[in-house]
Order: sequence, then structure tokens, then C-alpha cells
Amino acid sequence: MSVSPDTRSRAPSERLWTWFQSLTRNAVAGQDGVFRIQGKQIYILPTGYGVLFSIMLLGMLFGANNYGSNPGFLFTFLLTGLGLAALFQTWKNLLGLELVSVSCQPVFCGQNARFELTLRNPFTTPRAGISGYLWRTQKKPSPVVDLAPMAEETVVIEKPTTQRGEIALGRIALTTRYPLGLLKSWAYIQIDEPCLVYPKIASIADGIDHANDSRVAKISIKQDGDDFAGHKPYQDGDNVMHVDWKAVARGKGWNLKNFEQHQGEDVWLRWEAASQGSIEENISAITCAIVELENSGKSYGLAIPGETIHPGIGANHRHRCLKALALLRL
Repeated sequence: MSVSPDTRSRAPSERLWTWFQSLTRNAVAGQDGVFRIQGKQIYILPTGYGVLFSIMLLGMLFGANNYGSNPGFLFTFLLTGLGLAALFQTWKNLLGLELVSVSCQPVFCGQNARFELTLRNPFTTPRAGISGYLWRTQKKPSPVVDLAPMAEETVVIEKPTTQRGEIALGRIALTTRYPLGLLKSWAYIQIDEPCLVYPKIASIADGIDHANDSRVAKISIKQDGDDFAGHKPYQDGDNVMHVDWKAVARGKGWNLKNFEQHQGEDVWLRWEAASQGSIEENISAITCAIVELENSGKSYGLAIPGETIHPGIGANHRHRCLKALALLRL
């Protein structure tokens, strides 16, 4: 059997992880959409403290045997029984745990997507010290939560965002070290619930030179019926989007473009007004304009390839416009 070039090009560690993933089981959602952790889906290994505890027990056993100490044997077997009881309790702490729902509020590209996982304890015994982490990429687990009998708690897992669109959380692990911290048990869950990632907001820090590229300012103030009414001096706290950057570049000082707006006119954000750079730069510029207009309380509409959104204002309108930009494919 031949091996594909993709398989040969992967690092041995990557192939090992792929093989390991093929052997592990994910918790499966039931017909009601709830993930329930079954016994065969729970994995358990000793922690660093557990390894030291085992070495200590082995040393105590050798010492008791060499000196023929019955109290030494008794104490060794007592601690061994304690470790075996902890093994069962650590495994049982995840058994039957339910993942009820997953939610995520939209974020801008570059921010961490915060996935909120609602866990439920369907039993009359409490479940303590439950946390979660993103498999293979997040080494630090989320803060632990304790689930009272028949109660629900929320675990938050963050995932970095690097591009606009939709991002899924992927494979996570719910884990616990309760009760003694000698062992760690975990269970895998594959979460395909997407989180919407808005485009990145254009700013000077993002590398856009406003002195030579006026897309952001042009889109932010573009309004049907606006008339240019000269300049006014720039003061601390003024919106830098309205600075006449061309005049600044020519050494004429910092001045703001002053526009007289006709009442009743709506602002239209049109794709043609930003079509001077790359696609992502244009989308970021329009995103910046949407945020600026929403903060200023102006009614605005969006006209991009394949979709036109009539003027409006408010959180729902802002979300609709940003979602259209996030999912834009050209």
C-alpha cells in the first residue's frame, strides 16, 4: 500500500496525534442535542503528584518488607487503598455529566472568541472541580466550577481568531482532578457550533497610512447631500477619521474637514468608495465606518457586492451589517 505525499510530509508527532485521536472516543449528543459523558469515554492518568505518590508507596513497601514491619505494611496498604478510592472518585466525577448548550457572542477579528458551555449535573451528588480546555492548543484549563446536585454551571473556553467569518470551537476536553489531585480524568467532546467573527477594524495601528490612504475617512463621512464647509483646527479628543491627512502630509498643520449635513439624509457605505486597496483592507475600512457611525447615532446603509441593507441604526442593524461583511466572499 502506497503512502500519500501529505502523510509523508507530516511530522512524526502530528502522525502520532492523528493516530491517538483515531483511538479516542468523543461524547456523542443524544436526540435532544445534549452531550452525555459515558464511562467508556472517560480517560484517566496519574498527575505528577500521583507519580510521586506511587513512588513513595513503592519505597514504603520495600522498607516494610526489609524491616519486617507490620505497621509499615498496614500504613502502606492503607495509603494504597486511599489511592484506589481516589481513582474511582476521579473517574466517577465526570460520569454522566451533561453538556446542555454552547453559545458565543460575535467578536471582532483578533479578539478571543468566548464559548460559554453550560454543564448540568443530573444526579443528587455534587460534582466538584470541573474545568475545560481546547484540545492540543490550550494548555491552561478554564477556571474550575463546582456543580451542586441537579444544578447547572457555565465553563468558558476561549479560542483566538485570525480571520473573519465563522469559527468552530472544535474538540475540547472536560477534565477534573477531584478529589486528591493524584489523578486526572478527562472526556472529549467535538463542538461544531460556530461563532461569528466580525472583520478587523481598520486603524492606524493596523498599518493603514491615513496620510496617503483616505478610505476610512472617506467612507466614514460619505453622505448623500453633505457639503464641504472648510476646515477647523484639530483639538484633543476630536475624531481622527475627519483629519485632513493630505494637508498634514504637506505640512499645513492638523485640521478637521468640516461638513454641513442636510437633515433627513442617510449615510450610505458603498463598496465602490473603498475599492482602492486589497479586499480585506476595504472590508476593515467599512467595518471601522460602521462602528463610527453607530457611535455617532447616524442612520446608515450598506451596499456591498451581493447584498444591500437599507439605512437604519441600532444593535440589530449593526450586527446585520457586520455579519454581511464577515461572510462576504469575492
